[in-house]
Amino acid sequence: MPELKPIAASNFYFEIDSMTDMAFSKIGGVKFEAKVQGQDKPLMSTKGGNTVRQINSAGFEGLFNIEVTTLMSGDSDSTSKKMYDWFKKCMPKTEKGEGKWAEGKKTGSIVAYDTDGNEVMRWDLKEAWPSQYKIGDFDVSGNGYVEETYTLTCENINRKK
Repeated sequence: MPELKPIAASNFYFEIDSMTDMAFSKIGGVKFEAKVQGQDKPLMSTKGGNTVRQINSAGFEGLFNIEVTTLMSGDSDSTSKKMYDWFKKCMPKTEKGEGKWAEGKKTGSIVAYDTDGNEVMRWDLKEAWPSQYKIGDFDVSGNGYVEETYTLTCENINRKK
């Protein structure tokens, strides 16, 4: 039996073109969902009363969403600031953004590393933009840091390794 080499969930990097040296605490919510035709609906009945069913793939359900989380920071060179500036660039002018959604789309990658720091998995993203922004809780009794979570909408995601 081959040796199992699981990937540690903590050894990852998220990179997006033109935005370097960023740090994220979480990446999640990556989901692929196929659309299907037919499902459990009966299509027809044959001699003897047998019901015929058929399930066919009909592509994928909409766009792909990924959640990336970073720690909130006031530093002008922080991941927090870079991500918020990108979000603001893509927001419509009617929402006080820059309205540059089309030119704000980027490519990027999610990279997983083994315990020796070697790249073992990579997912490439194309036509990605921040579509949602969420600020974590401020809590007088809390002892953690405030996090920011961005939902990135991607038109394509492809596992390369």
